[in-house]
Amino acid sequence: MLLCLIDARHSCLIAITLISLYQFALSTFGLSEYILDADGERVGLFDANREGICSCCGYLALYFAGVQLGRMLLRPR
Repeated sequence: MLLCLIDARHSCLIAITLISLYQFALSTFGLSEYILDADGERVGLFDANREGICSCCGYLALYFAGVQLGRMLLRPR
């Protein structure tokens, strides 16, 4: 569904951008402390699922990297 909206030729750039922004948010904005805070309260849907919701950015970057790898390996010869 994402490839209907985004051209597959840009998947490498999107993957690198997503990984860079996610790592920047983890290290600079304290997102890693928020995600891994075991003592924090789990009130609400987002707080109860914060590990999974925040990791979607990383999974999306892996998806786009896989699309790029598939494009490179399955080129018409």
